[in-house]
Amino acid sequence: MCLFAMLFPGQGVQYINMLSSFLKKEKIFQNTFKEASEYIGYNLLKLIKKGPLNIINNSKYTQPIILTSSFAIYKFWKKYNGKNPSFMCGHSLGEYSALVCAKAIKFSDALKIVSLRGQYMQKIILNQSCLVKAIIGLDKNIIKKICRKYASKTVSIASINSDNQIIISGNKLDVHQASIECKNNGAKFILDINLNIPIHSHLMKPVSKKIESILKNIEIKKPRIPVINNVDVKCESNSENIKKALIKQVYKTVRWKEIIDFIQSKNIFTMLEIGPNNVLTNLNKKNVNLISLHTSNKKHFLQALKKIN
Repeated sequence: MCLFAMLFPGQGVQYINMLSSFLKKEKIFQNTFKEASEYIGYNLLKLIKKGPLNIINNSKYTQPIILTSSFAIYKFWKKYNGKNPSFMCGHSLGEYSALVCAKAIKFSDALKIVSLRGQYMQKIILNQSCLVKAIIGLDKNIIKKICRKYASKTVSIASINSDNQIIISGNKLDVHQASIECKNNGAKFILDINLNIPIHSHLMKPVSKKIESILKNIEIKKPRIPVINNVDVKCESNSENIKKALIKQVYKTVRWKEIIDFIQSKNIFTMLEIGPNNVLTNLNKKNVNLISLHTSNKKHFLQALKKIN
């Protein structure tokens, strides 16, 4: 029996004409997007087919699109009698996808949360320019030290994706300056991330207050499959604890490397990415212990189904 974990991606994996190999024939995808579009009040299917890209990249639309994509792929997985994973986890926004698929949150409720979450995040940049950078090949303690230089907490470590890749975000000028310092301290590469919002930074604290307010009226049940959260690397079953983690998640560091380490500590070495891209799969490439599979198109979906079942 193949034990595996399901990984759900976050913002930044979207592109025009994504999921095209599924959408041509598969009713599950068409119906899931139709349901989401009716709830959001915007034709998400038309948007991912034709763009424009600037609207797809607006968090108000990006977040429902990615949630809907992952949920549709998961439903397709279940239609083909795909096995249940031992664990689920989501990178940032992907945590909501994991909770929906684990039947902890209703799809309609999650759509409401992530649509508003996206809108509130987008508003943060109305009064200031923000930047997100990937620092490749520099020790996290050096990066932490550089971020601490900004006393007003305008630069944060947004995500520790692997030993080799750490994301920083915050105020545009300060992140730019911090990335130069990282380069001067030995970083191999500094890469631009296609996001204009200061994800998982202290600048997001006002958004966390809004999320807290929304979650008060949302029912969250015990996940049927354990979901490892971003902020504590824990599988919570209590509704209030899940909500607290989602509130903190907005401005806290995504501890992705620790999540992958946690899964491996349970003797699980097969990872299946449920989403429209293969970003999380690529992060695992250097880990020789892992078998990493993705479902970004029908061909890879069927390959993963065969290997796991």
